[in-house]
Amino acid sequence: MRIATSASVRIFDRHDFLFMQGQTGHRLMLIQSGTVKLTQLSSGGEEVILWMTGEREPIGFMLDPVEGKCRYTCSAQAMEKVCAVVWEYERFQVFLDQFPRIRANMNSILFARLEELQERFREIATERVAKRLAMALLRLSRQVGRPHQAGIQVQLSRAELAQLVGTTLFTISRILSKWDEEGIVLARREAVVVCNTAFLENHPDAD
Repeated sequence: MRIATSASVRIFDRHDFLFMQGQTGHRLMLIQSGTVKLTQLSSGGEEVILWMTGEREPIGFMLDPVEGKCRYTCSAQAMEKVCAVVWEYERFQVFLDQFPRIRANMNSILFARLEELQERFREIATERVAKRLAMALLRLSRQVGRPHQAGIQVQLSRAELAQLVGTTLFTISRILSKWDEEGIVLARREAVVVCNTAFLENHPDAD
């Protein structure tokens, strides 16, 4: 109850930034509803999606924040209307000291995200594009997928999927169009509905 009452609730509209890469880190957020994408910008200004996060997921935390020195290493942008519970680091640091379990849980979350990034790096280095796309859609279906009458809907555009998978928009469009014709997915302008998870789980090798 003490932890909950020390937080505030904020609403972010679609495309709003919850925080931006390079800003001084001063808030921990827990997503109550909605979907958020975490991105980084390259030196040339190209956006890369690191991961997607949704309900009951924390973002923006640093285990030992030092006032004025810790900066967000990525940006967080709302993909739809987002409701988030927000703690100021100065107040949350007290809970980290009083309740070691919170720090242990945060370490576990960081470790899980690191494992996912390592897995995706291996996929980009070793797998063909269609296989990487299949794995990404399965992962997104579990993390941020929404029920749809035809399957599970993932709210990402083709351009965003290309960023996530590490390929071109043309290649993603070609593969999704083929899968759409075969009834594996429903390819929409700003979303993909996964209709046949069994096919994706078999990791198609052909691009």
